[in-house]
Amino acid sequence: MSGPILAVLICLVVAPAPASAGPKVDVVQMRNGDRLTCEIKKLNEGSLTISTDPVDTVSVHWGDVAALTSPREFEIRLQSGDRLYGTLAPASRPGELTVAGAIGPPETVGMLDIVAIVPIGSSLWNRMDGNLDLGFSFAEANVETHWTLNGSATYRGREYELTSSIASQLTTRSDAEATSRNTLTFLGSRLFERRWFGSLLGQFQQNQELQLDLRTVSGAGAGRVVGQSSTYVLSLFSGLVYTHERFVDQTPDNSAEIAVGSGFHAFTIGSDDFSLTNNVVAFFAVTGRARTRMELQTAWRHKFLSDFYWSVNAVESFDSSPPTAETKKNDFSVSLAIGWSF
Repeated sequence: MSGPILAVLICLVVAPAPASAGPKVDVVQMRNGDRLTCEIKKLNEGSLTISTDPVDTVSVHWGDVAALTSPREFEIRLQSGDRLYGTLAPASRPGELTVAGAIGPPETVGMLDIVAIVPIGSSLWNRMDGNLDLGFSFAEANVETHWTLNGSATYRGREYELTSSIASQLTTRSDAEATSRNTLTFLGSRLFERRWFGSLLGQFQQNQELQLDLRTVSGAGAGRVVGQSSTYVLSLFSGLVYTHERFVDQTPDNSAEIAVGSGFHAFTIGSDDFSLTNNVVAFFAVTGRARTRMELQTAWRHKFLSDFYWSVNAVESFDSSPPTAETKKNDFSVSLAIGWSF
């Protein structure tokens, strides 16, 4: 893997360490009767992160939480896309939470209607989520090794969401030249009411299996989170992008494309740690040769030790009209990896 890609990956996943632990004034009441005095860090993807002492941070399944109490102010995001701001207190009925803001009467919401909780004024680290995993396989018959590296990081603010990701593969064989495939993506979104968002996209791709030296994609679009709960998020989006491509021994080509895609992320909130992520984008040429492209990324993860997980990753690239008849139309791969999430 080239030096620039490694440098970008390091910048992608390294973030400032969290500041010193805050006061332990929050209380988490578990369904089994346990009562934890702690500092609430955040709730995201069905997992409540808390700090019980200056060096210990643990994750609690949201489905196992019965009540929360805190005099601190939080931002609470609901399935509807609405946001509440205030302190936390148990409601009179089980399975509900009361949010008391500085203005207006307290509001009571169902625990399972809450999809995210972030302390007001929390650090950059607490507003970030990400993962990094590495996969390896070996075949003795032709001395083939297959390496995969995947990573992503997402920052969620009150009005903006920034995401960067990398997917890299390297295959070596004793009877052929090594081949590599790399994709680096940057996505910035402005969040609006009722789960609408506008986005800017930047992407860099290289795929020797498809004889693609470099593809750059940049553009803008809009979308909406059409479904959201404590166990899944489903979004749809569309936009217009400008694509520059350079294939092996071919004249560089530029085109405008319409991009249409969806993202689906499902996760457990009970005692098991499973998640499924699926992102697919189709590109329809507006200028240049008539063609359709598709990019698919799928990952199934299972946590087995704290923040570590093993995963099955699948990627697919399809081009209905490659530059030459000899060029492959698609490239598909599946890999098994071990990773770390934060």
